[in-house]
Amino acid sequence: MSMLKCTNQDAYLLASEYALAIAPTSKAAMGCGYRYFKRGDIDKAMELFDQAIELETSVTNKAEMCYKVGAVHYSLKNYSKARSYALKAIEYNSKFGQPYILIAQCYAATPNWSNDPIMSKCTYFAALDKLYRAKAVDPSVKREADKFIASYSTYTPETTDLFMKGYKTGDAVTIGGWINERTTIR
Repeated sequence: MSMLKCTNQDAYLLASEYALAIAPTSKAAMGCGYRYFKRGDIDKAMELFDQAIELETSVTNKAEMCYKVGAVHYSLKNYSKARSYALKAIEYNSKFGQPYILIAQCYAATPNWSNDPIMSKCTYFAALDKLYRAKAVDPSVKREADKFIASYSTYTPETTDLFMKGYKTGDAVTIGGWINERTTIR
């Protein structure tokens, strides 16, 4: 059915599930998960994605899979889960820059952790930290990271506004909310 491009058919999903039950492989679990995702059954898809990661033997492939599952969570606005999967990807492959970019995107998507808009803008410093780290560990992501750095840098608070709050360049600040991460004011 795959050769005939009939992968969206219910029969293909059923056959894939039988194949997964008989001989569980990472590829089969990921394929089934993808089909459930396309059908809108997110919980089942995530269960199968996790199974695929568990079945995979290559740490490089595990990292890729974790990153992809993180990207799915990002698309669903599950930013905390997206970060968790990105961090797993980094555990499997510390030279993989894309997960750092994904974490930066998650942070930038949810900057408002404080009632003080100036402090909330400090979230972008944490996002920038991840982008610089992405470039440092994986030169292949430099262009993409630089694009986000240019964009996110425009949202950081002004030094004069931070000075009025008692902060100066080089001071540490903890970003609250689900991010809960220390960063440095630039």
